[in-house]
Amino acid sequence: MTLEHATAPLDQPLTADDLGTTLVDRLLGQGENPLDDLSQALRRHRATLIDYCTLALQPQLSAPDETRLGAILDQAVDDPWLSFWLDEADGWVSEHLQLLPEEALRQQQSKLRRTLSQTWVDTFWNDLQHRTKALQTYLKRVGVYSGAIDGIMGPTTQRAVESLKTAYPDGLPLGYL
Repeated sequence: MTLEHATAPLDQPLTADDLGTTLVDRLLGQGENPLDDLSQALRRHRATLIDYCTLALQPQLSAPDETRLGAILDQAVDDPWLSFWLDEADGWVSEHLQLLPEEALRQQQSKLRRTLSQTWVDTFWNDLQHRTKALQTYLKRVGVYSGAIDGIMGPTTQRAVESLKTAYPDGLPLGYL
């Protein structure tokens, strides 16, 4: 988030109460039951979000307002929930002021979905490799694996797992864990 995209003029100024009520209702949804963490974070950051939207909707910021906006953005760096809700607030402000064309929004959402999908795959792959290395280390300790601890579930690792099952048909030697 940058300061330059956070400010814009309004035809009709909104009060902090208008902003808070409208934004919170919009984000929580009418009659929906959102995830607890999201709604708790929203309630926890309600006052900050109202401040942020109030500042974002100003045509110009005074020095104290710039300082306050900077403090909010600094706080968001260390608080992922606040960062998430500020991004949502930016979307609401943008929609309210009709700053972002619908096609640009769809493109950004598509890019975000691709990025999240790739991040999930990367995280899953790293976790799988870590678990495979732990398995290989265990198999080596019980004496059924002599390959490299490389995190790859290749034929050598698979044969070692089968050897372990054969060597210990009544249960695995958990003492080696």
